[in-house]
Formats: sequence, C-alpha cells, structure tokens
Amino acid sequence: MPRTSKIIIVPKPAPGSFNKLRPAGSLLLAQAAHLQKALVKHHAEVERLLAIDLLEIKTEADVSNYARQITALLHSHHARRRPR
Repeated sequence: MPRTSKIIIVPKPAPGSFNKLRPAGSLLLAQAAHLQKALVKHHAEVERLLAIDLLEIKTEADVSNYARQITALLHSHHARRRPR
C-alpha cells in the first residue's frame, strides 16, 4: 500500500524571537553537545578509513571493499532509507 504524506504547516517565528545576543538555554546547549558527539563519531570513522594503507590493497576485492566503506560513509548523511 503506498504511503501518503501529510503536509504539516509550520508557522513563521514571531519577529524578534531570535536574539543573537541572548544567552543559550539548556536545550540549545544540549543540542550543541549532541552535535559534537556525532561529529566525533564521524571523525573517528574517517580517521579509521584514512589509516588504511593503500599499499596493502592488492586485489579488486580489496579495492571494492575500500570503496564500499568510503562511499557508505560519504553517502550516509544524505541517503534516506526506503520504507519496506
């Protein structure tokens, strides 16, 4: 059965609701911490792939495996999983 999308209308924020100089609240600080943890995890995966010695890649299977890992990492941030 095809899935239908419901359109959710989000109103524009009230003028003046964003203040660049207002101290960040606990929710925003928690979001920043969450983003940093995600970035560290991403960085660790990039470092692991960069540490692979290209001189150790000898076969087509080795290249295929290496390319698959890197491509998966690069596309993981843009790919959407299709519902089953």
